[in-house]
Amino acid sequence: MSEAGGGLEQLIYISVAEGPAESAMQMSDILEEARPNNARDGITGALTAVDGRFLQIIEGPPAKLDDLLGRLGKDARHRDLDILERRQVLGRDFPGWDMVSPRLMPAEVNKLAVLLDEDRRDLDAYAPVFVEALMRQGAVLEQHAHGSRAEASSLAPNSHAEE
Repeated sequence: MSEAGGGLEQLIYISVAEGPAESAMQMSDILEEARPNNARDGITGALTAVDGRFLQIIEGPPAKLDDLLGRLGKDARHRDLDILERRQVLGRDFPGWDMVSPRLMPAEVNKLAVLLDEDRRDLDAYAPVFVEALMRQGAVLEQHAHGSRAEASSLAPNSHAEE
């Protein structure tokens, strides 16, 4: 068993949003609140919204997930929380992300919507969509960072310039 012998679990839930779930501002507010608590509790995961429903994968020590679920059940931003699957895992899909909201492409949103409409309850159907979006997002950020560094160095004064 990983996570220092205490075990590691992963779960996925859906809930119905109370208000505009797809708004960047609401997601930002949720992430800002969740990150410090999740970092403290050793919880990682990803959150998105599709068709007025929150969809979240969370992973961490079982007792901490239970605590989080208790808090989520009282959160007025959503209702009808339904755990689709909960399982023991050996490793994390979202290491280093105390909570992230991936930018989904329209095809990914559509895929998640179809899975939800089909009432799919298996985490393995949903996780690859989140992971792929995060990998793409990370590649774009890395590319941007390299481009910014290259641009900055090309703008730096050239100490070897001819005078």
